[in-house]
Amino acid sequence: NPLTSVFMVSATDGWAVGWYGTILHYSGGGWSTVTSPTTNPLTSVFMVSATDGWAVGALGTILHYAGGSWSTVTSPTAKYLWSVFMVNGSDGWAVGWYGTILHYAGGSWSTVTSPTANDLYSVFMVSGSDGWAVGDSGTILHYSGGSWSSVPSPRANDLYSVFMVWGSDGWAVGSSGTIIHYSGGSWTTVTSPTTRDLWSVFMVNGSDGWAVGFGGTILHYSGGAWRAVPRQTTSDLSSVFMVSASDGWAVGSGGTILHYSGGAWSNVTSPI
Repeated sequence: NPLTSVFMVSATDGWAVGWYGTILHYSGGGWSTVTSPTTNPLTSVFMVSATDGWAVGALGTILHYAGGSWSTVTSPTAKYLWSVFMVNGSDGWAVGWYGTILHYAGGSWSTVTSPTANDLYSVFMVSGSDGWAVGDSGTILHYSGGSWSSVPSPRANDLYSVFMVWGSDGWAVGSSGTIIHYSGGSWTTVTSPTTRDLWSVFMVNGSDGWAVGFGGTILHYSGGAWRAVPRQTTSDLSSVFMVSASDGWAVGSGGTILHYSGGAWSNVTSPI
C-alpha cells in the first residue's frame, strides 16, 4: 500500500496514512497497522496532540482521532482532499481538488470561498490569521485578513508542498524539481539539484530542511543551498517529517518507511 503522509507527535509517537484507508501508528519503537473506519485513500494526517488528530482523503473523507480511535466525520464536500493542517484543536484547514478549501471551526467543517478553481495540494498555517496553500500550475494562495487570495508565483509548475518556517520565511516544492522560497514578501525560484518531482518539504529551521520525491529522491538544505543525498530506495517518497535535526521519517510507495538517524537515512521494516 502506498503511504502518503507521516506526522510525528514526538520521537516515540507518530502516524502515517495511505491508500485503502491505511493507518499506521509508531509506538514502542515500531510501526503497526491500526483499525481504519474507511477504505478510501488517505492523503494527509495531522496530529494536534497524542490524543487528537485528523486525516483527509478521497471523496471528501475526513477522519478524527479521539478517545484512542479513528472515526469518520461529516464532510461538506465529496471532492478529493489532499492536505489538512490544524492551528489548534478547534481551528484547522483542509484543501483539495478544484480549489476546495474547508475550515474547521465551532466543532465542524465547512467550505469557504476560494479564489481559484485549480487543484490545491498543500496547506500550512503560520497562525490562525496567516497561512498559505499551493497547487496546480504554480498556484499560491495566502490567508490574511480573514480570507484567501491569490499571490504571484514565480513558476507555472505544479506545487505539491508548502512549509513556512515563520511568517516571513517559507518554502514550496513541486514538479520537475521546482523549489521556490518566500522571503522579503515574495516568492522566488531557487536552484534545484534535481529535475524529479518533489512531493514534500519540511524545514527544521531557517537553515536546515529536507525535501523528498520521485524515485526516492532526497534533498537536504544546509549552508544556504539544496543538495541531493544518497537515495536509500527507488520508491517514490510522498512525505517527510523531522522530529529534530537528527531524527526524521519519510514514507512512500510500496509501504516504504525511511528513518533519519545518526546522520543518515535507512529503511525501516513496514507492516504493510
